[in-house]
Amino acid sequence: MKLATAMALLASCTMLAGCATPADLDGEVAAVGLTLGPAPGQDPMPVVVDTDLGADDLVAITFLLRHPHVHVHAITITATGFVGCDTGLDVLGGLFSALDASPPPVACGRSNPGPGARSFPAAWKAAAAAGSGITPDAGALTASPEPAAQLIAGLARNTQGLVLVALGPLTNVADVATQHPQDYASLAAVHAMAGSVSGPVVDGVAEWNAAADPAALETVLGAHTPLTLVPEDAVPQANPDALQVPAAHAVVAASELPAWWDLATVAALVAPQTGLAQSARWVLEPTAPGRLVPDGDGSVRVVRSLDQAALEAEYGRVSARG
Repeated sequence: MKLATAMALLASCTMLAGCATPADLDGEVAAVGLTLGPAPGQDPMPVVVDTDLGADDLVAITFLLRHPHVHVHAITITATGFVGCDTGLDVLGGLFSALDASPPPVACGRSNPGPGARSFPAAWKAAAAAGSGITPDAGALTASPEPAAQLIAGLARNTQGLVLVALGPLTNVADVATQHPQDYASLAAVHAMAGSVSGPVVDGVAEWNAAADPAALETVLGAHTPLTLVPEDAVPQANPDALQVPAAHAVVAASELPAWWDLATVAALVAPQTGLAQSARWVLEPTAPGRLVPDGDGSVRVVRSLDQAALEAEYGRVSARG
């Protein structure tokens, strides 16, 4: 099946419901909804966002907070990414101040990644700590006394249909899977931006969220909760021109990113017509940190392409909200 035909089939699926039957693309990629969401008239999709608060994270969080079919129950900070807990709280406080919105509960995770981890470049960390176009608001937010994994586990236990959206290294996600396995299994899905299937290796790294804590990603790949990964190379290289929310627009204007990976990831979560995904057993290539390799049959879905026009349509939908 050609890509255009597959995309046409995908566009015919009901918004947020997914297709019932996958269509094959060269024997590997299926035109399926990337995850399940609420049908019209039902309550919004319950989400907890795990983030390292880079520029594209801030825009992705803004998108989710404003989306009519999403309710963000909590935000957790993965301190193995761009920022630590205190700096992350300041940046997140600045975002909520810019949005003039009340924040949900916020919790922090551990700052020590597993074996084989690589630290993000110092310049990237400095840009994230400075707010990426948002003015940090020191003291505006206080972290929950419980660690991130415990907060997520409690929400999973008490919130039917909870989706865990991970936008940074998967340290906190892996901690939920290992420390609270029953609660992790009760999640409706984990939807994460991580890895690269065929993108270039730059400075020895195929994708940074995966390389920053490869042991955590391996744990998540081996767990049994439904998992969708949006890899770096599936995201179109374009600015989100249709997303005109002032806070998000300030971040886009201040940042020089070739692609908005986390924003595309969350759009794919709520808009199943945006892309194509491949189900397989996926493993990490040890010689190229962050490289995802299919290794036989499995249920982990990795998005192989995203349509920029469909993404822009979803961004515009959120921008049009009052």
